[in-house]
Amino acid sequence: MIERIYILENVEPVVFYGVNNANMQLIKTLFPKLRVVARGNVMKVIGDEVESELFLKKIREIEKYCEEYNSLTEDIILDIVKGKPLPVVKQENLLIHGVNGKAIIARTENQQALVKSFEANDLVFAVGPAGTGKTFIAIALAVRALKNKEIKKIILSRPAVEAGEKLGFLPGEMKDKLDPYLQPLYDALLDMIPGMKLKEYMENNVIQIAPLAYMRGRTLSDAVIILDEAQNTTTQQIKMFLTRLGLNAKMIVTGDITQIDLPPSATSGLVQALQILKGMKGIGRIEFSPKDIIRHKLVQRIVEAYDTFNQSPHYPLKRMKALVQTDFRFPGQTNVYHGKVRDVYTINNNLLIMVATDRISAFDVVLPEGIPYKGQMLNQIAAEFLDLTSDICPNWKRSSPDPMVTVGLRCEGFPVEMIVRGYLCGSAWRAYQSGAREICGIPLPDGMRENERFPSPIVTPTTKAEQGRHDEDISKEEILRQGLVSEADYALLEKYTLELFRRGSEIAAGRGLILVDTKYEFGKRNGVVYLIDEIHTPDSSRYFYAEGYEERFQKGEAQKQLSKEFVRQWLMANGFQGKAGQSVPEMTPAIVESISERYIELFEHITGKSFIKGDTSQLLSRIEENITRYLAQYKG
Repeated sequence: MIERIYILENVEPVVFYGVNNANMQLIKTLFPKLRVVARGNVMKVIGDEVESELFLKKIREIEKYCEEYNSLTEDIILDIVKGKPLPVVKQENLLIHGVNGKAIIARTENQQALVKSFEANDLVFAVGPAGTGKTFIAIALAVRALKNKEIKKIILSRPAVEAGEKLGFLPGEMKDKLDPYLQPLYDALLDMIPGMKLKEYMENNVIQIAPLAYMRGRTLSDAVIILDEAQNTTTQQIKMFLTRLGLNAKMIVTGDITQIDLPPSATSGLVQALQILKGMKGIGRIEFSPKDIIRHKLVQRIVEAYDTFNQSPHYPLKRMKALVQTDFRFPGQTNVYHGKVRDVYTINNNLLIMVATDRISAFDVVLPEGIPYKGQMLNQIAAEFLDLTSDICPNWKRSSPDPMVTVGLRCEGFPVEMIVRGYLCGSAWRAYQSGAREICGIPLPDGMRENERFPSPIVTPTTKAEQGRHDEDISKEEILRQGLVSEADYALLEKYTLELFRRGSEIAAGRGLILVDTKYEFGKRNGVVYLIDEIHTPDSSRYFYAEGYEERFQKGEAQKQLSKEFVRQWLMANGFQGKAGQSVPEMTPAIVESISERYIELFEHITGKSFIKGDTSQLLSRIEENITRYLAQYKG
């Protein structure tokens, strides 16, 4: 008589023993000469040595079957103990058997492509709409690798983006605040691993689920690492995550770039990573589409109903018109100029009427759809800052008779733009990084870093190039030598530039922002120098968020900016950079609406005011009536 111990390591005891221990009772009856005691995952076997060895051999086979299929029936136990061949379960594109033996299958073409890409690459990006199974298949691949002992652990992560409620206002401890963000990952795991086994894996850190911030400083080896909802990572976050990859490890990054919940100042790390790492060996990319969505059949009918409604005249965006073209004929009109965004009408060679349209441009291309309220927002930002700085120097603005219009004095513009910089960044940093230690004749010391504040702002003028050509840096000395501006006028332009920048910086600071750099244009009328064109808008200025600036600077991290970069990122993610042969991606009503809303966020951050949407039902007639009424009353 000997006593042997067997431990169930890879299966859930409840599944192995069966309902009411039915499976265990059957096994005992099949080995009547042995005394078997089972508690938890431990079995004690007492009896003849030969019989005990046979028992342990069969138990191993039963456990192996249970581990693979996540289920166990009495018929299977009988077949294994009696040495009969087991029924062959063949299912195409089978990944694993989930809880209760449910087959986890790569069903769609792109799901199957994700499986193949995972097998061929160490890093895979899976991008596409919700409901396509990106995350589910990714987790199934990780669980399969764990069951096959190809890895030692699974690590799942998500960024905890505050979409709606702030984390601080959610109830409970930090774990309670974060768990709702991670629940979809728990749900997928519970479909594949029995609850008790999953709990054991998590207690032993075999499976780890953690917010993205907890990944910093780790090297992840012998693992499959999955980053879900990656569209809501920042540039620095996704770079940090991707550089955690260790030996014998694989990564899958999933996301939907149409569902970015970051603030308008932040660039999606996923969008940028897709561009930077495009074509790199060892990295796969699978793009899912709506045809991959696997949901209840009613969901498909719901989606179709919404699509139909979105195309109907009742859809809100259909009523919310955008102004993309004007062709007015005002009394006394002598000229009109149509720029990329603004249409400028000259009246009696005395006034300029500047209409800020809803056109939007990127990569020197005007996009096919206008963005509702964009023109109003830019016009009102410029108008407000012109009013707030009118005590510093005269400006061209005389009135804003319409939310999208500014009327002002026609001036003869100076052939230079006055660029003022408070920080070393952008083109100035790129020049400095390449070895330049002088910008527009201004010497710069060695040892400066990107985004470092200058001891005092510097003025770095540029020429005003003809349309289609680039502006060029030019020094004060060269401006005077070429006679572009007189010495007296230049001294005044420089004085105004620094005072305007100081005022703009003070206003920005009061709104939690840093005015990093900006440009001013000046003109002359009847011997008087005027500030002309726009001022302190997102198109002419760069802003940083003040909160966290110093910490990010010390760490060498990118600063959070207020900009329209999110539009460029969306275009790049959809294969457009303005190059020959490329087409602008479809701008659906949903895309147009999202761009409009994010522009409004820019407005509210910069002005500190709530944006009040103008009536868009009769845009052209509204604008024409407001301008005509103003001109009739204008006294000159």
